Amino acid sequence: MTSSQNESTVVGDAAGGGSPEKLEGDALRFMPQYTRKSSFWIGTELSKRKRAGKPTCLPPADASSPSIDSLNDDVLEEILVRLPSIASLARAACACARLRAIASSWAFLRRFRAVHPSLLGHFATDADDESVIPTFHPARAQFDGCSDAAVRGGDFFLTRVDANAGWRVQDCRHGRLLFANESDLLVYDPLSRRGVSIRRPSWYPSSHFTHCLLAGYGGDGCPGSFRMVSVEHNGERAARGAVYSSCTGAWRRGRWDYDRVINPKRPSEYSYFPGMQAAGRIYWKHRDTTKLQVLDAGPMRFSYVHLPEGVHPRSKYAVGEAEDGGCCLVVLADAPHGTVFKVWRLRTGKGSWPWAWTWELERRLPACEVIGKVQYPPIRHVCAVVAGVVLICFQNHAGPHRHIAFWLSNMQVEATFRSAGWAYLS
Repeated sequence: MTSSQNESTVVGDAAGGGSPEKLEGDALRFMPQYTRKSSFWIGTELSKRKRAGKPTCLPPADASSPSIDSLNDDVLEEILVRLPSIASLARAACACARLRAIASSWAFLRRFRAVHPSLLGHFATDADDESVIPTFHPARAQFDGCSDAAVRGGDFFLTRVDANAGWRVQDCRHGRLLFANESDLLVYDPLSRRGVSIRRPSWYPSSHFTHCLLAGYGGDGCPGSFRMVSVEHNGERAARGAVYSSCTGAWRRGRWDYDRVINPKRPSEYSYFPGMQAAGRIYWKHRDTTKLQVLDAGPMRFSYVHLPEGVHPRSKYAVGEAEDGGCCLVVLADAPHGTVFKVWRLRTGKGSWPWAWTWELERRLPACEVIGKVQYPPIRHVCAVVAGVVLICFQNHAGPHRHIAFWLSNMQVEATFRSAGWAYLS
């Protein structure tokens, strides 16, 4: 174990839990989305399995029946993809590390989501104190036996996260939550009830940091892996990044970049726009320019790309991943026949430099198809785009803001909830 890594299950055991265990595999990635005051987990579900009467006893096992160890991953994937809901998939993933690794792979999840779009619940932090451990709110109206079992089988109420350690949520992706305090970072997997505590890179305490979770490289040697990117912003024109890999347990640090950096300061001068990510790259807005700051987490290279035509620094937009994993930008725009969402796709080409990247207008979606005839207040912002799901926030001068999450593919509303504060993709 290196000095930069301290693996542990944080703060004791949950009721009935065992000894601390190392993080293995991956939690089921419910397409979680973190907002400043709320983070929600979006899974998929088209139909619910009706509860069947339980037999008084189970028939004896057939000695000739194959065990899970005798089945290859392709066969297990075919079995898992036929489960009726995201909740039943989560329940199956609790059974063993091998099923959890298959259920958490990006290729499998894209396939599963294409058949089963749903809501398991969301996390919400305290509006006045972001250091309070977020609370999980199940989507009771959609719960069935499998949903209840998935929540009971994991630690969605975060009982193993130390409430007195000063943790603040930084990101919520790929089935894990990322917390940070003054000296450490914590990656916690609610489904497996395990966490990894990691020392921050020893950088200047006066700098501003952005922390993001990325999917790991995977492979047979390191299934269920993850990466974490920590970017240090210093002043207006300097930044450097570091990438932590759960496979190596070590940080890989980049150099200061003074030439291709436009640090993402908000108008307040004292805070920064959060990172937005897609396809292994992290993007930041800037208050005064039509350029997006870009960090490619592979080569640790900073660059920038211009916004699409008609999109300005103060436009209501967000960058994220479409359902196929590609980078897209969703912006709210005025049109002669009403407000529309414009969806732009980033075309990078093979090996081309960022200044050669182009935005292509893919489609226009009438906002009324999402909002319908309900008299909502004006849309405040497009907060995030995650795996083809868009999160928007409405104006509200008193009380929590209303949020709606919907699918880009069919404009179907996936979730509605209220949350105080400013919602954003971290």
